[in-house]
Amino acid sequence: MKYQIDQSGKIENTEKQTALAASNHNVYAVVISAKTKRQFQEICRRDGLTRLYVYILFAIGIYMILSKLKTSSSVIIDTEYPGKEKLIKNLIKVFLKGQNADITFSRIGNNPKVHYAAHDVYIQKKQADRVISLKEILRIIKKTDGRLRECLATLVGAQTRSIKEYYQPKNKKSRPI
Repeated sequence: MKYQIDQSGKIENTEKQTALAASNHNVYAVVISAKTKRQFQEICRRDGLTRLYVYILFAIGIYMILSKLKTSSSVIIDTEYPGKEKLIKNLIKVFLKGQNADITFSRIGNNPKVHYAAHDVYIQKKQADRVISLKEILRIIKKTDGRLRECLATLVGAQTRSIKEYYQPKNKKSRPI
């Protein structure tokens, strides 16, 4: 099966949500809320990945769609971030952990069904099939910590430091009144 994936609302625009949709005969859409994007952006800033949060979130959104499809399929992703296709594709493959997907990037344009699917969810005309939470994003990253760090270090020279330390829930100690 051949799917097309499109984004509506840029990830770097942290004031609004981002919708990602996949379509062939069926449509599946996910949303990343503005609040979740800002929270993840702050985590990435603390880890020295200031600009990379955009590509990581984009790859996670696509991963969430592909994991729902559960078939080895051919996927055409609209070119949202020119020049970063290799990074995004490698991130998706790290998240997929061995699942097969033939991923290519191409301009989809404004006519296909997938464009309208993503746009309708973005403007809240239609409901998303799934809203991606910060907890889910962090869970995905925890599962791939070593490989994600290796991928980022290879492609952008990121520092190799354990990413898990930022994702440990802090114990809230009760204070005496």
